[in-house]
Amino acid sequence: MNERVDSRTKTAAEAATAAKEPGAVAGWARALRAIPAATAIVAALGMIGGVSCGGSFYPQVTGSPTASTTTTISPTAGNFLFSSNNGDGKVAEFKRNKTTGVIALTGSVAAGSSGGPTGIANGPGSKYVYVANSVDGQVEQYKVTPSTGVLTSIGTIATGSQPQWIAVNPAGAYAFVTNQGAGGAAGTISQYTISSSAGTLKSNGGAFSSSLLTSPQGAVATSGYLFVADRAQGSVVSFPISSTGTLLTGTSAPIGNGAGFSFPVNLVLDPANYTSLGVGYLYAADATTGFVYAVSYSLTNGQPAYLNSFPSSTAGLGGMAIAQLSGGEFLYVANQKISPPSITAFIVTAGTLTFAALYTDPSLNLPTGLAIGPNQTNLYVANQGNGTISQFSINASTGALTFVKVVNTESPTSAPLYLTRTD
Repeated sequence: MNERVDSRTKTAAEAATAAKEPGAVAGWARALRAIPAATAIVAALGMIGGVSCGGSFYPQVTGSPTASTTTTISPTAGNFLFSSNNGDGKVAEFKRNKTTGVIALTGSVAAGSSGGPTGIANGPGSKYVYVANSVDGQVEQYKVTPSTGVLTSIGTIATGSQPQWIAVNPAGAYAFVTNQGAGGAAGTISQYTISSSAGTLKSNGGAFSSSLLTSPQGAVATSGYLFVADRAQGSVVSFPISSTGTLLTGTSAPIGNGAGFSFPVNLVLDPANYTSLGVGYLYAADATTGFVYAVSYSLTNGQPAYLNSFPSSTAGLGGMAIAQLSGGEFLYVANQKISPPSITAFIVTAGTLTFAALYTDPSLNLPTGLAIGPNQTNLYVANQGNGTISQFSINASTGALTFVKVVNTESPTSAPLYLTRTD
């Protein structure tokens, strides 16, 4: 499984030619960009039935859908990579070469019931790792051994029903866990403070509920706001974070065409500074239609606003990651439910996505979580379908991906979902 395989890349020019080929994802994507957003979404839904997905976007566990890709901003240098392995209830530990970015499996640690691990994030100073277990209804907490990357448990803490994702604020002082809810009950958000000395979580005001939440999934925190993708309401919700780390009354932005065709699950924050514009940007990936939605938010009050839809695939998406390169910003999206699976690269320009290239590779198998390595030189992809991590190098000028290596986790059935990196 570790033998080298060659990736196949479609540039923007090649994608235009590919449009003539029946079922060509890249060609469809380029042609569809000219269609108004609402029409495009309907077209995508109509095409999904004819696509062979090869597996589900969600872990094969009743009532335990997957969550968002990691959105905690990573440090600029790092030695270790970790994956939340849903299939066997573990976290896989990888040591990475700081020069080449090549990773090697060094071990794994228990993370609660199998079928449970979903969202994963790093804590203060990248010295800690947190994993949500949707089966157990708790967060597994670990300390990172600086020299080896070995994780040591520092306990668990209860969440609400079916936790999905963990968002840590940039200062590493507060953590928020989205709880999908069960039995018809609306989802909630668990609020925690983080010990700066021990890295452990402590309940901070209990579960937060809002009429704007039905099925909260992915989340990302800035210093002042928590943004949450609600799959059931088809919206992105912004909640102000108080000075004590508790959430305040939020505002919501319906995305897509607002007619029940939008199912946002994953979120990624644009790390670029748009202070002069008075706004920030984030992107939401659709679990069903294969669209990426651009959302702006006010730097003054956090008010979100839907901007536009951009087709990445003809079926549901996995995680996303943004690389800041000398040649500009690039957003990478896991096209999980299409066959063959692929990665779309978009050029990012202040809330607008421009198709750059489509990458397929034999190592990709239900690609779910994405993470950018230190110095923005590598992209790591968690393959839920075969228990591996694919590594691609990133061209700093063009954002182009080149296959480097595929690495096994501890089991072909480990079903790694998401990734986080620590130094």
